[in-house]
Amino acid sequence: MRHKFKIILFVIALLSLLSVTARASENFFEQRHRGWLWFDDGVKEELEQDQELQQSAMPTLSQMEQAKAENEQFSKELELLKHLAIRHPENLEYIRLYKLKEKEMMDKAVVLGTNWLMANFLNPDIIDELANPQNIYGRDLKGSQQKHLNDQTLKLLSQKVELFVFRQDGCAYCDTLEKHLQTFASKYGFAVEAVSPDSSISRYFKTYSSPEIISQLQLTVMPTVIAVVNDTRERFELARGAVSVADLEDKALLLAKHLGVSGQTNEQALKGFQALDNINTKEEVDKSSNIQGEKRGCTSCQER
Repeated sequence: MRHKFKIILFVIALLSLLSVTARASENFFEQRHRGWLWFDDGVKEELEQDQELQQSAMPTLSQMEQAKAENEQFSKELELLKHLAIRHPENLEYIRLYKLKEKEMMDKAVVLGTNWLMANFLNPDIIDELANPQNIYGRDLKGSQQKHLNDQTLKLLSQKVELFVFRQDGCAYCDTLEKHLQTFASKYGFAVEAVSPDSSISRYFKTYSSPEIISQLQLTVMPTVIAVVNDTRERFELARGAVSVADLEDKALLLAKHLGVSGQTNEQALKGFQALDNINTKEEVDKSSNIQGEKRGCTSCQER
């Protein structure tokens, strides 16, 4: 009897194991008991029908015009009640009526705000959170990638144009501009030369005295920075007056866009970040190894 009972338990265990094995061998999307029915043709048809119903539920022009008229009427009543309360502040009833109207507006605003978020949630295609991230981490990452892209673009632009700063003696803004221009140029690799109509000399750039060029260009405001495209007659004003490095970067990026100069894509920039991070990590490891080697007095480190 005991032997038969053991056999029955063995058979039950074996059937359970076979059932579990068969279920595990199913493809993930074939496990209908988990609710993965969205890919079925029948479900597809239902979704398409729902989309058609949503499109057919689009309000008519007359309905939209009616809503506009009601909103304008509500806004007019609210404005008039406000004026009534202000004009007769001693009348509590006027104030109460205005506040009731205002409360109606605020209550509907709360409902609109909640449903606005719900509409975004149920329709994720409305907001592209990759192109326009909604959280601080996404915005920071996009900003870092954009800065890297801008830096690459400006470095490429520096190979295609040359900058000329026009200055003169007694210019109140020239020295400040040239200081910022020198920082900008050294950061991105721009070649810069200064031109003056007199004997004044820039503290930052090689200076030529050429009143003829200034007259031909009809420059009446100094300092002025002009970008000249290499081997062409094209020239663009990049700055006028005392501007900052950020101003110069913004104008130069506009020039790059106009000339069709562009740095790496965001994907390439991200790979660049990763490669740079790997290089920095390797340099830190090498530096640490050198320090440890010097402390231990290793021959190979000393030879370096």
